[in-house]
Amino acid sequence: MSAIRDDLAKAIKNTNLVEIYSKGTNEQFIVGYVIQQDEKFVLVQAVNVDGELDGLVVFRKASLARVISDTDYLKSMATIIALAKQRGYYDVWNTERLMNKLLKKQNKTKHSLLKTLLKQAFHHDQVIQLSGRIKKHGDSYAGFIHSEHKKYIEFNYVDMFDLAKRPQIAIRYAEIDEASFHSFETFNTTAVIESFMPGDFH
Repeated sequence: MSAIRDDLAKAIKNTNLVEIYSKGTNEQFIVGYVIQQDEKFVLVQAVNVDGELDGLVVFRKASLARVISDTDYLKSMATIIALAKQRGYYDVWNTERLMNKLLKKQNKTKHSLLKTLLKQAFHHDQVIQLSGRIKKHGDSYAGFIHSEHKKYIEFNYVDMFDLAKRPQIAIRYAEIDEASFHSFETFNTTAVIESFMPGDFH
């Protein structure tokens, strides 16, 4: 855990592009810039395979297997990111502006990075994607927070295969290992909700 914390601190200091691996996913990782960390969580600005900023992600540090920098793949991604910036599609969702607002709020409160991101999504009625050790309904889904409570949230998630459903589950904060929003996936889910799920789901 201390090694991961040190790797994250180094990535923040040097603004390194990194590969972040979660436990149990040896071949799967996300690419991004590490922005900030607190005692339990880390905030990452994700980048997709096309070199575009793809949302803000908060990881529970205890769920991470390793953080790697300076690989050939990251060198390739740096070139792809440079192309995205040159062609004007690097930050189509204004993610950097949102990140700056989120960090200002984080600095003014005593909330963890996870709760800061969840509160941002809740207060602005934004779709969020959650994954982790969440019981009953699989480990990853997108939707919006219906209500906040001391130890859990009521979460309305979208089933893309059954748009007539209005599923809601309680998710404890302790079950969430990864939370992301302002990404291509969350904006896609927002479009589906607006098209097929009227106010009765909100």
